[in-house]
Amino acid sequence: MELSTRRFAQPWGRILVASGRPHPALRETVVEYRAFVIDPTRELAWLETPMALPALYLSMGEPGRRYDPPGYPTAVYAARTSALRFVPPGPWRGVQVTLTLDGANRLLGPRLSEFAGVLPDARDVLGRRLGDVPERLGEAPTWEARFALLDEVFLGLDATYAGRVPPPLAWAWERLLHDGAGTRIADLARETGWSRRRLQQAFQRHVGIAPRDVACMTRFRRTLEALVRAPADLPHAVLADRCGYYDQSHLIREFKAVTGMTPGALRGVQVIVHPAVGGPVHRHASIIVGGADTPPPGTGTAARPPDAPSADAVPPAARASR
Repeated sequence: MELSTRRFAQPWGRILVASGRPHPALRETVVEYRAFVIDPTRELAWLETPMALPALYLSMGEPGRRYDPPGYPTAVYAARTSALRFVPPGPWRGVQVTLTLDGANRLLGPRLSEFAGVLPDARDVLGRRLGDVPERLGEAPTWEARFALLDEVFLGLDATYAGRVPPPLAWAWERLLHDGAGTRIADLARETGWSRRRLQQAFQRHVGIAPRDVACMTRFRRTLEALVRAPADLPHAVLADRCGYYDQSHLIREFKAVTGMTPGALRGVQVIVHPAVGGPVHRHASIIVGGADTPPPGTGTAARPPDAPSADAVPPAARASR
């Protein structure tokens, strides 16, 4: 199994991220496994930016997270257009199983639109098929053993629904993931041979959100990564132009809609872009925004994406000189 483990320190504590690819027989169902061990030294509020694909979250030996909206220690992450806010209840461990679009539809059924913007309990959705997997994950001695257990579980799961996502939809979805808001929905519909209405309905059924929302989330992800890497004095108008926004106001509106924060405020908190063994389009970011001792916006640091062996936080002055 391909396994990548990264450990790094932040002013608020330590974090370990372990990522691995699934068994080859699962490549059409699971994109990757990604595990987190977070040991904060103070209470923090986190924002998890929207992910490209549906996922299952399974906690390991911890009481769950206090979500806003409320959630569960095991949860289904469907498509979202806004960041998920939670407060870790002290140290916690969990595994995120990122599903392919086909895998999500086979395991969860054509119900993804019902899950968009909410966090259903994975045990309610998968029922007895999930069994005691969270407990067994907590008892496994290594990440290799935990990911092997997940291979065993998902290889043994029977699909609830037969069939695949319609090929025209799969093609359009991949196109939006890679091209983002630069692709016109009318052009996508014409190239698939579907009407625009049919394409919209297929996205709502099999993805959970509209194609325009997928495009906007792709643009937001790229722009957030560009913001983290950019010099601290880069004007927002320049960033907006580079990343495909109409103007600076458009950029600020979208950032506030997704995170509740402006790009300027995000420069003053910690932003960690998590690598993805499934490729760049599957990356997402954690934004650490809370805690009694957290610096107010404009006084903190930004963390560079942990793509390199060292992923320690890099202060804005250092970022500006790279």
